[in-house]
Amino acid sequence: MFVKRVLALVVGLAVLGPLPLLADGGPWKVALNKRQADKFAALKERPGITAFAISPDGAWGHSWGYNTTKAASARALAGCRGFLKPGRRDCILFAVDGVIVAEPVVKTRVVSKVYKPINGKTAPAFFGRAAVDFTGNKAAAVADYKALEKAPSHRSRLARDKRLEAALMKRSFMNTQHRAFAIWFEAGHGAQHSKANSGILRTDFGEWVATKDGLVCMFDSVSDSGKRYGTRCLIIHEIENGAARFSWADHPGTKYKGQIIAGDARYGAAK
Repeated sequence: MFVKRVLALVVGLAVLGPLPLLADGGPWKVALNKRQADKFAALKERPGITAFAISPDGAWGHSWGYNTTKAASARALAGCRGFLKPGRRDCILFAVDGVIVAEPVVKTRVVSKVYKPINGKTAPAFFGRAAVDFTGNKAAAVADYKALEKAPSHRSRLARDKRLEAALMKRSFMNTQHRAFAIWFEAGHGAQHSKANSGILRTDFGEWVATKDGLVCMFDSVSDSGKRYGTRCLIIHEIENGAARFSWADHPGTKYKGQIIAGDARYGAAK
């Protein structure tokens, strides 16, 4: 049974203006500015395991509703880094589940490269594309999808392809546009994040299957607002060195350019 994971990630940036490019960021006596302090205080009312990350230059990110401190910490840091710019000092983890974990004084570093989610054009340069090749069978994949539409029980008869599933595992399947989506696959679950005018739309899904013909179906999909989408499928026609051609299974005649990104492109990151 897939259990929806509640996720909320909010980020902000308070400091503007250029900063000097330094070999390193130097030591920092860790302290919250007023904006960060207000957000940290409000986090105490949130459910689940929480985390809070900050930058000396004003960025912050927080997360809540997680079942593990590792996941909550990673998402808070990713949220904070999504609002950095090259030349600013990197984020640190300040607190986990309300307990301050940052040292009183930390050594900081200046980031030289920032990935801002979700961007299908910049993701390859930041994370790299996975060296994956695959050739599907569109006609067979469409037939499988139509059988699944007629009878949900066909789900148990889908011929899983371990090679394609391994190629997608713990990687991001994206389109190549600036306004992109990123589908993240893990064992037993995953999530799709899509950029929209209203912000980033998040959908979690439970079991997922990739077949030898290139049909990739995500089951038990639920948005972060609670809306249920059920089963959603795409068809991967081919992949060459990480660059893909695909279509959505309900419109198999319309092809799009896709890619397999060797990293989690749903969230901000910095180097």
